[in-house]
Amino acid sequence: MMKQLKEKLQDARGKRHFVIWLVYWCVALVFLIMHYSAVAGDDPKKMAIYRLVFAGVLAAIGFSAWFCTRRWVRQEAPEKKEDKGRIKIWHFLALFGNSVYAFFAMEYVNNELLGEMKFGYMALNVLGIFIISLIFLFWLNSFRRTMLAVSILFTVMSLIFYFVFLCRGEPLQLIDFFSLGTALAVAGSYQFEVTRAIAVVVPLSLCLIGIYMHLPDWVLARKRLGRLGIRIGVAGFMFASYFFYLNVNWNGGLGILTDLWAPIKTYREYGTTVGFFCVAKYMRLTPPDGYSVEGAEKIAEKSVEEQNGTDGNGGNGKTKPVNIIAIMNESWADYRMVGDLKTNLEVMPYYDSMEENTIKGSTLVCIRGGGTAKTEYEFLTGNSVKRFPGMVPYVSYFTHDQYSLVTTLEAQGYETAAMHPNKGSNWKRTTAYRLLDFNEFYTIDDFDSSAERIRGHISDKANYEKIIEVINNKESSDQPFFLFDVTMQNHGGYTNRAYKSDVEVEGYDDSAVNQFLSLERDSDEALEYLIEYFKDYEEPTLIVMFGDHYPDLPDEFTEAISGKAYDDLTLDEQQMYFATPFFIWANYDIDEATDVLTSTNYLGTMMMEQTGLEMADYNYYLQDLMEEIPALNHLGYMDTEGKFHSWNDGEPEILDKEWEYECLQYNNLAENGNRLNWFFVPESGE
Repeated sequence: MMKQLKEKLQDARGKRHFVIWLVYWCVALVFLIMHYSAVAGDDPKKMAIYRLVFAGVLAAIGFSAWFCTRRWVRQEAPEKKEDKGRIKIWHFLALFGNSVYAFFAMEYVNNELLGEMKFGYMALNVLGIFIISLIFLFWLNSFRRTMLAVSILFTVMSLIFYFVFLCRGEPLQLIDFFSLGTALAVAGSYQFEVTRAIAVVVPLSLCLIGIYMHLPDWVLARKRLGRLGIRIGVAGFMFASYFFYLNVNWNGGLGILTDLWAPIKTYREYGTTVGFFCVAKYMRLTPPDGYSVEGAEKIAEKSVEEQNGTDGNGGNGKTKPVNIIAIMNESWADYRMVGDLKTNLEVMPYYDSMEENTIKGSTLVCIRGGGTAKTEYEFLTGNSVKRFPGMVPYVSYFTHDQYSLVTTLEAQGYETAAMHPNKGSNWKRTTAYRLLDFNEFYTIDDFDSSAERIRGHISDKANYEKIIEVINNKESSDQPFFLFDVTMQNHGGYTNRAYKSDVEVEGYDDSAVNQFLSLERDSDEALEYLIEYFKDYEEPTLIVMFGDHYPDLPDEFTEAISGKAYDDLTLDEQQMYFATPFFIWANYDIDEATDVLTSTNYLGTMMMEQTGLEMADYNYYLQDLMEEIPALNHLGYMDTEGKFHSWNDGEPEILDKEWEYECLQYNNLAENGNRLNWFFVPESGE
């Protein structure tokens, strides 16, 4: 072999090939050695086992490097490459073995419950990967390229799944492929940690990829007509499979219970590959059972009849604000709702002090750890995203103009603007805001380079300074103006070492928790700046603020302050994990209330109630619905006595109301030519 190697190194092409592959194997080796501590760990009881694992991966690198070099030096000259042979039975066995490895790579990196998974579901995942491999094989007509494609695909996807979960505490879902720009925009806020599984899987995958690249190739068909026939057959198979996938209850027949609001449970119990396809199956916009345009119209007409002849919100005698500012505060959460939180410094002292001309409390949302645009959609439209698990309406369903608060306010002479100190492409907001009828959209590009940043994000104070600037620069001082803002300061990834945390939790030490709570304190100081500025503002101004979701913090933290694991909590207690703070404040007299519990789908209507402005019939419908169902989200609803119920054990009359609500939501969102515009837009805007 050494003689042949020397011969190979005589020409420039051989030298180049040798250097490239030497670097390749060195990268695999260095990566493994650099993460020895991650592989071996620090548990004396398991260290011996993991040292063997390390040695095994090290041996795999050595063997694959030797095998590939041996294959290369014995390979004939490029002009005399070995002919492609026909694929035989053993190739399919090899493909199956590679599917087993792909399953291992995906689950070992992402599934902490792999050891508890039933064998049948393991086999189902392997079978699914094997079928994907066969599709690649028949389409590519190449054994080598198929093995490479499947290995690279599942290795890369295992890392992507891991990173997505690291960022937001939820697994990768189909919707994420439609919002990659959003994910990339915030990726820098998170610290990627190489785990034992990653330290093992990456070098092993590199070994396999190297071996596959040095294998001779085998094909199913050599002639063009044969290849064409095979691909037509594959296309037919994929179409039939797609129809079966969407329209047949195969997952139910296999005993798979798909949890759309906690997909991680599905992924871990049934496997990542199976879980992904099970969850993705339901990510279609479908009408409620029994829905029809005529039926929705009857619900709307009944609602109008039951409004007891109201002369409209404009007759409530309340001041019409010149400026309305709505702020969705990123990850704004009050962990005192979850448990006994004790800190060395108060986290939200100014918010706590707000009483005069203030309505405040908690609003139920449908998300936790991520999915900001869902809560935003609820506030602006009055629709609930509980019927859209796993999907973001902005991204998936916005294809035409949409009713929103913007529509209602513009119909009454308001100029409207949205603001977000990040990329406009995030969650496809540029398109979504246009379809929601905003006149202007201020993005990160509109902020001065000198604007204060915290952890690389525009600070809340700098954000509010921009709001003030925009309002002060209106065409005329008496021009009614509505501004909707989505902050950025407190976005997840609480591992920035340059940021100094002032707040510490008593009895629990975690740098990420301390950093988040310190950010909230900074946010509270910015809130004070905003409110104090507008207190003496000449124009009547109303401000509403709410949190989009709780941040993704360690479960150990919430268990420490609540005394229980989340799964052991009652429904009432679980709901507090989805109850973010909110307030409605004005620099003029409005109603005052504290400890209000509502949900974000109602919050826009609650805001409108504090104005002398006209509302759409849909807002009056929501007003009436709020009387019977004061708060709701994906977990369930709160009744008029303050008791929570899950949707599964809901009272029949409430479930009927829920169905009617969903029919109106579907008509509002999905219908275009058949939408009940008269119901969703105030008379002045028709």
